[in-house]
Amino acid sequence: MVAVLVIMTAGALLGYFLRKQPKIVMINDKLIMLAVFGLLFLMGVAIGSNPTIIQKLPVLGAQALLIAVVGIAGSVVAGSVVYYFFFHKKY
Repeated sequence: MVAVLVIMTAGALLGYFLRKQPKIVMINDKLIMLAVFGLLFLMGVAIGSNPTIIQKLPVLGAQALLIAVVGIAGSVVAGSVVYYFFFHKKY
């Protein structure tokens, strides 16, 4: 855990000192996207090679769909409440 914090702190300090170098920032953005795509691919490989997950995919998919729908509905309700109480014009 300490190693992770040290590496993260070192990266933050390096980013702070290199933030005014547009070429380095642009290259860094591309490298970050490449790393994210690589990690997503490897996660897909790990999931696809796990027979337990593949067998339970219909149940997991249904649960994921339910969580997504409830999350969206809750966000819409919360947004409506916030809009009504803070931004609704009262005539």
